[in-house]
Amino acid sequence: LDPFVVNAGWLPVYDLSSRNLVNCGHTRTAVSLLEQVIQIQEQTLAEDHPSRLVLQHVLAVAYQANGQVKEAVSLLEQVVQIQQQTLAEDHPSRLTSQHELAAAYQANGQVKEAVSLLKQVVQIQEGLAEDHPDRLASQHELARAYQASRQVKEAVSLLEQVVQIREQTLAEDHPDRLASQHVLATILWYLDRQDAALQMMKHVVEVRRKVLDSSHPDRTNSEGWLSYFKGRTNDISRR
Repeated sequence: LDPFVVNAGWLPVYDLSSRNLVNCGHTRTAVSLLEQVIQIQEQTLAEDHPSRLVLQHVLAVAYQANGQVKEAVSLLEQVVQIQQQTLAEDHPSRLTSQHELAAAYQANGQVKEAVSLLKQVVQIQEGLAEDHPDRLASQHELARAYQASRQVKEAVSLLEQVVQIREQTLAEDHPDRLASQHVLATILWYLDRQDAALQMMKHVVEVRRKVLDSSHPDRTNSEGWLSYFKGRTNDISRR
């Protein structure tokens, strides 16, 4: 398939192909393909058609991965607005789009909007089991938004709950568990809970060194933070 010449008869194939391109990190090609597919859908499907909304959501994710954050925000706002009119407030697709919009808001520096939207999502998802992956993912994202808005106590309180549940339900090398532990460690450090932060980051680095390549950004990020923690601890001990 030529990603630069889209045939309307192959839309389902292009749909699958574009998702694979996004997952494999070929975001520029994915964006080009998705824009053409959606252009055709705009002529053939109603604006609230599920297939059209799903592809717009995927394009927004590709935009964000490609550094086109403003485009991602604009498109997701359209999707969320339509889904708010057509889907129940607890519909998984609606909540997923709101979650993604909040992440785009954060990337665009719209922290207040991210916090407000994620609080709504988290409140709605309280009907899910406390260890439901979607509920935990939204709580994790809300904690990050709290951190960005300097609501540090709220961030720690929420993340400690997430980490506790994920430690009970996920393997120690699960990416979601490690991500929450990493973020919690960085917040604890700035709350003067250095010992707890250092021990948690040591654990994250130890596990990530076992399962990730040396150049993986998650591993190098945690290693960088651990190096910083150790350096600051040594500086304090010399005083």
